Amino acid sequence: GIWLLFAAPLTVLGTVLGRHWNGATKFPCRVNALPRQIPEHQWYTHPVAIVLLTGWLPFGSIFIEMYFIFTSFWNYKFYYVYGFMLLVFIILAIVSVCVTIVAVYFLLNAEDYRWPWISFLASASTSGYVFLYSVYYFLVKTNMTGFLQTAYYFSYMALFCFALGLMCGTIGSFGSMIFVKRIYQNIHVD
Repeated sequence: GIWLLFAAPLTVLGTVLGRHWNGATKFPCRVNALPRQIPEHQWYTHPVAIVLLTGWLPFGSIFIEMYFIFTSFWNYKFYYVYGFMLLVFIILAIVSVCVTIVAVYFLLNAEDYRWPWISFLASASTSGYVFLYSVYYFLVKTNMTGFLQTAYYFSYMALFCFALGLMCGTIGSFGSMIFVKRIYQNIHVD
């Protein structure tokens, strides 16, 4: 009943809009048909190092607030400072975009053109550090024992961290895409 009322018309509307939307990509400059060979990397421009290192700063901007959120959720304390949580979310978004832009800039300076997925993973790596913090919180701050409590805790934290990774990765990837388009608009090669 509800599916036919809401989801079916929205599915048809999405299909119609998706097919008739102008999906042609407009590159700001000419692109080679054949990709260039990527030169040897310095250690800090290797994609694995970039992904692992760029998650630290966004996590550092939210880890104190994560303690209060975890305490309210897992230790049944009341959480009243939603305005401060909104401020921390805005700071997380800004820091994620800035750190990802710096990571993409390092990649492009190293002549590595594979920036889109690395920009997504660089921002999303914040969720890995949040999951590690949740392991620490489970071991030190909670009194949970037994298989069911442990499975309940870690399954919820894995879902939360997955959603956080998707959110941060999307924010960082969009910011990096805007950055790359802006810097390549100024290149005029004939």
